[in-house]
Amino acid sequence: MMKLDPPETREIDYSQTKKNVAKWFDTEYSKYKRLANLPLLPNNALSLAPSRGTAHTNSVEDRTVTRANAKQVLEFVNAVLDMLDDRYKTVIKSRYIQRLQVWSVCDILGVERAQVSVYDRQGCAEFAQTLDLSAGTQLTAYKEEA
Repeated sequence: MMKLDPPETREIDYSQTKKNVAKWFDTEYSKYKRLANLPLLPNNALSLAPSRGTAHTNSVEDRTVTRANAKQVLEFVNAVLDMLDDRYKTVIKSRYIQRLQVWSVCDILGVERAQVSVYDRQGCAEFAQTLDLSAGTQLTAYKEEA
């Protein structure tokens, strides 16, 4: 029998959640993007890792696995983005992946700055909640109860 979690009753702190998502894209997403695109050194290439005796901690196999894992993370994030409303997906990809200015996103969507701000907040909240539930992140922030 499948058990559902009780509904979340705390109020989302949209401002902090948006900051958390922006920081995640700046740090984690960009790290995975660099790792996924990293060229692999040939097997007999000079290792840049400090020597640790006889263990090959920077082996071609290890680098290949790291690269493959990074590609899987990027594919997963893209799948999560694809589940969002098209407006939310456009704002998140434009702002946090392509790093476009708000006015550019306004032009792309054909809406005013205030509407982009709403899409940004709501899209970040949906993205954060989905990643939190599926990948164990803690991007969604909640307001303190009084």
